[in-house]
Amino acid sequence: MYDTVFKAATTVVEGRVVVRDVGVRRGVIEKIGAITDAAAALEVPCEGRLLMPGAIDLHAHLREPGGTRKEDIASGTAAAVSAGITTLLEMPNTNPPTITRAALAEKVAIAKRTGHCNIRFFMALTARNLDELEQAMDDPGFAGIKVYLGSTTGSILLTEFDPLTRALDRIPALFAFHAELESVLLDHRDRVPDPQAGDHHRLRPPEAVVEGTRLVLGHAATRGRRLHICHLSAAGELARLADATTGSRVTCEVTPHHLWFTHKDTAVKGNRLKVNPPVQGPEDRKALREALKNGLIQAVATDHAPHTVQEKDRPYAKAPSGVPGLDVMAPCVLRLVQSGEIPLPRAFQVLCENPASIAGLSTKGRVEEGRDADLALWDLDATWTVQGKDLGSRCGWSPFEGETLAARPLGVWVGGERRV
Repeated sequence: MYDTVFKAATTVVEGRVVVRDVGVRRGVIEKIGAITDAAAALEVPCEGRLLMPGAIDLHAHLREPGGTRKEDIASGTAAAVSAGITTLLEMPNTNPPTITRAALAEKVAIAKRTGHCNIRFFMALTARNLDELEQAMDDPGFAGIKVYLGSTTGSILLTEFDPLTRALDRIPALFAFHAELESVLLDHRDRVPDPQAGDHHRLRPPEAVVEGTRLVLGHAATRGRRLHICHLSAAGELARLADATTGSRVTCEVTPHHLWFTHKDTAVKGNRLKVNPPVQGPEDRKALREALKNGLIQAVATDHAPHTVQEKDRPYAKAPSGVPGLDVMAPCVLRLVQSGEIPLPRAFQVLCENPASIAGLSTKGRVEEGRDADLALWDLDATWTVQGKDLGSRCGWSPFEGETLAARPLGVWVGGERRV
């Protein structure tokens, strides 16, 4: 007997859109095909509905410990599941930052008590914690190493590159980069008198990420590690990546807000769209969408970075950077499917298959026999006008409010158990 059978579900198998029954037993997809000869504890009719793997978010900030008024592991993972995300990788710039095995163990313990989905945690590289990182690799909660080349939220900027070289030599982990280069940011810091939110892209210009990407690609060419560039924002970064000869050793992601908005929107939305790296011009947004379609960008990730409304409503210089994204990641990508900008199999790749591969999650990311039954059911004909009252994140707001996206999932299963 199957625990659950999804009847006549539209899905993607080996790159093709098909209609299949999907049988789940003990948290694993056991059969894909006609299921007529076995009973099920639960049968889910799926005619005309889309059955996707649960999305995998490579980049989320859940603010625990130190910022739980904005989000915590319980609220963030619940928001993720409600929006079709069943696995996420959490970032280390909490308070205190995740730079020791003890800090990692604390987060893992919290997640076991309060988490609603699968979660692993990045640790940050500093000048003095290589031993801690090396010894943490065996922890099943360890996701990889985050490297901050430019200052942003938190205080774990890497100010010299020798520790990075030594870490790449010693530690066979996934390295993820915030690739804004600090020297470029410092050079532009005082170039705009009395800056406002609409000037944010001038203070953190595309040159910062282009030069940071150049540095990452140089390390990839000489060290051979798995390197991942976070939140692409500029056409110049894409040009660097297109010219690179490092093969599959370098992957990259783009966020929903960089796919959707430009600095013209920041001038209107103000600090609600103040984010690092900034959203840039219309030509950058166009290039990012094209790169998502053609495969130069492998994944979409949220860079979910919630702050309270009160913090965001401060004057520009005092307002923190970052926007929430868990609620909108999958609906944004599926909206691009609805509008014909990307095909459905590509959505499966950038939300599920490629993130699973990047993160080393071999049992996730596909509707495939033997894979984990992390699944989400969608009505691809339905849409959703984003409103604050519908959001799961504790911060309760989004720069996407008023935008039309694909409707939220009809059901979500984590390890075969229904959560939504």
